Amino acid sequence: MDADAFGKAFLTALKDPEIRKTLGDIVTETLKNEIVLLRKELKTKDTQIKQLQTRIESLESNNDAIEQYTRRNSLRVFGLPEEEGEDTASRTVSFINDTMKIEPPISVEDFDRVHRVSRKATAEPSATPRPRAIIIKFATYRARHRVISKKASLKNTEYYINEDLTSARSTMLYKARMMKRQGHIKDVWTHDGAIVIKDKNGRIKYAHSLLQCDNLFDSVINSNPTS
Repeated sequence: MDADAFGKAFLTALKDPEIRKTLGDIVTETLKNEIVLLRKELKTKDTQIKQLQTRIESLESNNDAIEQYTRRNSLRVFGLPEEEGEDTASRTVSFINDTMKIEPPISVEDFDRVHRVSRKATAEPSATPRPRAIIIKFATYRARHRVISKKASLKNTEYYINEDLTSARSTMLYKARMMKRQGHIKDVWTHDGAIVIKDKNGRIKYAHSLLQCDNLFDSVINSNPTS
């Protein structure tokens, strides 16, 4: 049968309701099968994407933990007035020993590095620029612990000392402080880079990684849905 004859026969067949119905059923079934296959493929892709997202989050959390570990001997001092041409190390030693009353006294030899961080704050001509923070990297963890353990001595002063947190952990600490303001938790602080919270029942909980922080915050929010 040539093409013309086939075309005429096909058109004639399409006029038959039974043939049209059969063809429609075939097309419908084919489309259904295609849709089922596409849904399976999409489900597989979604699973793969979720697995990759989980892997990325885990890697980011691990990298942050490594970075935080490199800061284990460091602290940040805020509020110490800045002077032109200052000897930052000597001023910091004097501040620690005279203001915080560290015993036995800290010496410059207890420092690995001391310097101001970030750029100088800009201010109006009539305003006093805010002093930049000072970052101290201690030669030993023991020296660092001696200073941070006296942190409470700065209460009710214009000075304060914080642990040297990664950017991600600083963000987590800020979120936790917002949760405290909103009444979800009683208190929050840090200990050796971990975010520590006291929940509404007075229980102390630690988060040593970003993933643990996310899980901890979610559990707090979920346990206080109306707070």
